[in-house]
Amino acid sequence: MVFSYSLFKKIVSKIPPRPQLLELLNFRIFEAEGEGKNNLEISIPANRYSDAVSHFGLARLISAATGAKLIDLVLASAKSRSESDKFQIKISSKKQCSRYSGLYAEFSNLKSSPQWLKDVLADCGLRSINSVVDVMNYVMLEIGQPLHAFDADLISGAIDVRLAKNGEKITTLDGAELKLTNQDLLIADDKRPLAIAGIKGGKTAEVNTQTKRIIVEAANFDGASIYRTARRLNLFTDAGTRFAHGLSPYLVERGIRRAAQLLKEICGAKIGDWVDVDYSKLDKTVLKFDVKKFNALTGFNLEEKVCLEYLKRLGFEIKGDLVTAPPERMDIESFEDLAEEIVNLHSYDELPAIAPKMILKPSGQEDSVVLKSKSRKLLAGLGLNEVYNYSFVAGLKDQNFIWYSNNAKLVELENPIAEDKKYLRPSLLLGLLKNVEDNWRFNDEVRIFEIGRVFAEEKGGLSEKLMLGLALGLKKQRPFLELKGSLDSFFSGVGLLEHDFVPVGDNLRIESDHHVLGYVRAAQADIAVAEIDLTKLVSLIQEEKEYRPLSKYPSIVRDLSFIVDAETRVGDIQNILENISKLVEDVDLVDWFQDEQKLGTDKKSLTFRLVFQSEERTLTDEEVGKEMERVVSALEKKFDIEVR
Repeated sequence: MVFSYSLFKKIVSKIPPRPQLLELLNFRIFEAEGEGKNNLEISIPANRYSDAVSHFGLARLISAATGAKLIDLVLASAKSRSESDKFQIKISSKKQCSRYSGLYAEFSNLKSSPQWLKDVLADCGLRSINSVVDVMNYVMLEIGQPLHAFDADLISGAIDVRLAKNGEKITTLDGAELKLTNQDLLIADDKRPLAIAGIKGGKTAEVNTQTKRIIVEAANFDGASIYRTARRLNLFTDAGTRFAHGLSPYLVERGIRRAAQLLKEICGAKIGDWVDVDYSKLDKTVLKFDVKKFNALTGFNLEEKVCLEYLKRLGFEIKGDLVTAPPERMDIESFEDLAEEIVNLHSYDELPAIAPKMILKPSGQEDSVVLKSKSRKLLAGLGLNEVYNYSFVAGLKDQNFIWYSNNAKLVELENPIAEDKKYLRPSLLLGLLKNVEDNWRFNDEVRIFEIGRVFAEEKGGLSEKLMLGLALGLKKQRPFLELKGSLDSFFSGVGLLEHDFVPVGDNLRIESDHHVLGYVRAAQADIAVAEIDLTKLVSLIQEEKEYRPLSKYPSIVRDLSFIVDAETRVGDIQNILENISKLVEDVDLVDWFQDEQKLGTDKKSLTFRLVFQSEERTLTDEEVGKEMERVVSALEKKFDIEVR
């Protein structure tokens, strides 16, 4: 934000020369750089607009840092009242406006502003219009409180702060006609809108060369409301920017009283009633200062009186060890905020350099970062190209392929970047399918993958998962089996030793250790897609790398051979063998035999090796024999096997 060096010189006596002031600002206050002869570009933090977006606010910081005297502003000694016979004020939207003040003033003719005032406005990038409007802008620059003046003779009835009606229109000072919604805050009279609250005035009651009587407004508006309107209308002004960041209601009175003083001095105005409608709750922030806690936090060794003197320079009230923040310091909330103010003035260069002490632990070998890196290398080696898509989507035109989302509700963005990006994506497949279609214009074969996060609204909260999506688009081919084979190689490469593809309708459900990792599907005849939950995959890979002591007791190995229907899945058989007995330590398929002449076309022969072992004792042949009988009985009941 641009500030005037000339105005700083009026407020701070013996202010440093401009080059030294820039250095002071950068090292002790905020980042700054010089522009023109009298310009300073100063970066104000978002939480400091209430106190530091004004020349007086920054002057206080400069005075505190240099010890130079701060010259206070002359404010008119006006007293507020609740009503006036000249004008009326009411606030219909108290949530959006907590305080609204109006000051009545009369003058004989509209004078031109003095040159010093025009120069300050020019330094800050504002043009001179007339003495009344210039005073409004000058006070905003000086104190930080935006002001606006209405021609009192052009107002019909009471001034009302209300929400607009849907479709209501207003013509702004620059001649633009804007259409409003019921979310936009207005300053209006009994007949029409006068201004877009906190952002821009309207033509209806514009101050002009014929104006003799004015009403000056100063108000405190809800920052979020002002920002939403400014963003929707794409109408960003100095006043709107200030209100959007949040200003203290305390500034309303200072703005009105300073405006009254300057209107008398510059315009020769006769000041009338000041009506103040105030619903704000301006609570004092009182904190206890503990110098031992401060020194322990910062590493300094300062005395309490030094610390409190720094705070006193900044306008804090000191009573014993209790510190009361100035009313415009809305950023002060905790002891740490007080410590920051002291360190700023004492200088960060004085902070002692102490190496941090912490306990370092080795990271897991298969955390999500390592898995993502390994996945990229494996999939690239399998011939797939990585893509990156937006995390935002327009919606779901075809939800059929998101078959495992359990109809999770889409997460809608409050401020989407575009109309076709209104929601967070619930699946990577939305982007991957579009990638396939787009690339088919140039290639008949598209093999791609993406690693990213997907989102859904579940049980009133936001669900977020790290996923891997794959898509094969092979024109005039059926890529389903190729994708399944690629996944087999991928799982083996990342260290997932056991997994199954379970048919679910036309899809395959990927399972491992009773966990569902994802699905494989033919989106259409020549496109196959898959999506895998990498968070679950990480935990399963880690589990496979867990170790336990070898049993002290010997194992007994038995082979079981049998004939079964050719369509029977090996995984289903293995699940029964692994879970039928606590004594079964390991199960492996060691032989698979199919022969049309010997077994026929509808049969196959399988041989499984079962390892029996106990952690508590040595097993006998008789115990293992009984367990084998249980195994055979379970298989015969489920699959109608013929033991060989």
